[in-house]
Amino acid sequence: MRAAVPLIAACAACAALAACASQPNAVNSAPPPTVSYRIPDHNVAATDAEAQNYCAVYSRAAQYRGVQATPDGAVAVYSCEETATGSAGTTVPTAPAAPLR
Repeated sequence: MRAAVPLIAACAACAALAACASQPNAVNSAPPPTVSYRIPDHNVAATDAEAQNYCAVYSRAAQYRGVQATPDGAVAVYSCEETATGSAGTTVPTAPAAPLR
């Protein structure tokens, strides 16, 4: 009887996996991850590499979304977007580095 318990558990796990595999692909409706960085010396471009590295964790590319003012200073905001080829690391053009006023 003791040998039957692990066998039953293994069969139940296989059945659950088979049920998941037969379901259609779900569409991810969650928004893409976002990240923001403090802008050093008013140079937005200095944050590009950091944003690309962050988004690469999600197999996405960083898309510059703009600058936001915060009580601690301005931050550059990026969203991690899927690329046309589905690969990460694509360089995305950013706004020109200009002094903030």
